[in-house]
Amino acid sequence: MIYMSDSCFKSALFDLDGTLVDTVKDLGRATAYVLESYGVNPKWTEADYRAFVGNGAKKLLDRAFEHKLPECELDKALDLFQKKYNEILLDNAYVYDGINAALENLKARGIKLAVVTNKPHKCAVKMIETLFGRDYFNFVIGATEEVAKKPDPHTANLALKNLGCKPCEAIFFGDSDVDIYTAKNAGIESVGCSWGFRSFECLFSASPSVIIDSADYIPKLF
Repeated sequence: MIYMSDSCFKSALFDLDGTLVDTVKDLGRATAYVLESYGVNPKWTEADYRAFVGNGAKKLLDRAFEHKLPECELDKALDLFQKKYNEILLDNAYVYDGINAALENLKARGIKLAVVTNKPHKCAVKMIETLFGRDYFNFVIGATEEVAKKPDPHTANLALKNLGCKPCEAIFFGDSDVDIYTAKNAGIESVGCSWGFRSFECLFSASPSVIIDSADYIPKLF
């Protein structure tokens, strides 16, 4: 449980999609492009895509194809998705209300910031540098073939190591059950962000330390 008084937290780890930035429209467009390339009618709504994301692009595609695409073809579809998504990455993406002010507050107080995402690493870096600026965050790590994806704690642990912080000195902010489980697996306090891609009920079922419904609450936890 997070206690705001006498806080010893020194770092904040953030998920990207659905937590810092709304990216669902372009993720859906890239997925629809892949479906059409395979002769499949893209029947999914934006609400569907919100439910599909969170475990990486390959899992997103697997869900969009209703688990019917063979593994070998899924890898080819992933390559197609990544090329298309990289083209439209920033067409509709925007930073959620209150995020910039919250981050500036933390930075002014010396809180170290990291992004830990299942978004492909190159896409994540490009988005972050465009929307927030180069070197705005102290550490950024996205998905690569070499590292395990969330909810495995590996990337969160790498972030802590690079920030020079212990698990007990960090708070992990995310919009999905995947983020909550990642935080728990790494021994970090977890905060569910209800403005993102998952429902309040989904976040609640993962039992985060607390659920917040506005970015204005972020600085109040430090």
